[in-house]
Amino acid sequence: MFSGWYKLDERCAQCGLRSDRVVGHWIGAVGMNTIVSFGAMAVTLVVGIIATYPDVSLAPLLVPPLVAAVAVPLVFWPFSQTLWTALDIMMRPVTRDELDPRYLGE
Repeated sequence: MFSGWYKLDERCAQCGLRSDRVVGHWIGAVGMNTIVSFGAMAVTLVVGIIATYPDVSLAPLLVPPLVAAVAVPLVFWPFSQTLWTALDIMMRPVTRDELDPRYLGE
């Protein structure tokens, strides 16, 4: 499905399904990416508080969540696109007219 880490192909190489099924399709992937990123930030913050308790210092406590805020969205983006497409197909099954006729053997 991908020709690079952030470059999604226009169509699936196996079935010809367009990667952008409807206008705004990737809003769901952005939402998934945001939820996972905030979750990672929350986990690193809680772990930092537990690890430094009772002498919790603010500056060192904020570094891991800031790193997570930058790294997780960049690393998780292709996975969120793939997962969102799978969820979208589960919610709205693929119809024959969405597929490229060359892949249907017609």
